[in-house]
Amino acid sequence: MKKLKYIVTGTGRCGTVFMARFLTSLGIPCGHESIFYSDGLDMAVQRLTGHMPIRLSNVSKADAKNDLWLENLNNIEADSSYMAAPYLNQECLRESVVIHVVRHPVRVVNSFCNYINYFENPTPKDGYEANIYNHLPLLKEEMPTYDRAALYYVMWNEMIEEALLNRGFFFHRIEDNKQELLEFLDCQPTNGVFNNTKVNTFKKPGASFQIDHISNKDLKKRFVDMGRRYGYNMSSEYLLI
Repeated sequence: MKKLKYIVTGTGRCGTVFMARFLTSLGIPCGHESIFYSDGLDMAVQRLTGHMPIRLSNVSKADAKNDLWLENLNNIEADSSYMAAPYLNQECLRESVVIHVVRHPVRVVNSFCNYINYFENPTPKDGYEANIYNHLPLLKEEMPTYDRAALYYVMWNEMIEEALLNRGFFFHRIEDNKQELLEFLDCQPTNGVFNNTKVNTFKKPGASFQIDHISNKDLKKRFVDMGRRYGYNMSSEYLLI
């Protein structure tokens, strides 16, 4: 079975495409949802064992010239995927070093709700949402869209944090300077590294999410507290969109 040296994971809409391209440019071949896709653990294991083909996600190829940013998928040493989060303690990832990537919670919720129309109702619309809801069944209850997305942000990150207890990992805010990450990876590149932070960015929609749109007060507090714990400005007047 292929052993991944690194697994990058987070909530989605948090920079996993960027991280795949960034690690690859450092000489650490990293796929995006190449092993962990929306079809669950069994299929991921099939890819790791060579019984299913490894591929790049469509979104990670959208801005790539001729789709050649990662030429030999069989040589990958890492996978960057928010779909890996529920499986961090599985045997296939026990030896992998985890990079937990986060992005400002307001931006994540806004991107999910207003760019790709996730979390609109208790019935998931595609395989990604179905996988999310299967692991967080509380999202199947009736609640406003922004509440469901905020609850997802909190619970998905909590799931990652719980899996990483007593385990070596690196926590990285996607907005931060990459020097500490380079030191953690023991990489001091002499050539240029991938630095297009706009990769996989969609056209700005008309609607925008604000913290005060969360109707459940307890959830709003959990959302704000997590953002502050991650080092973000979460004052209600602070708008990022």
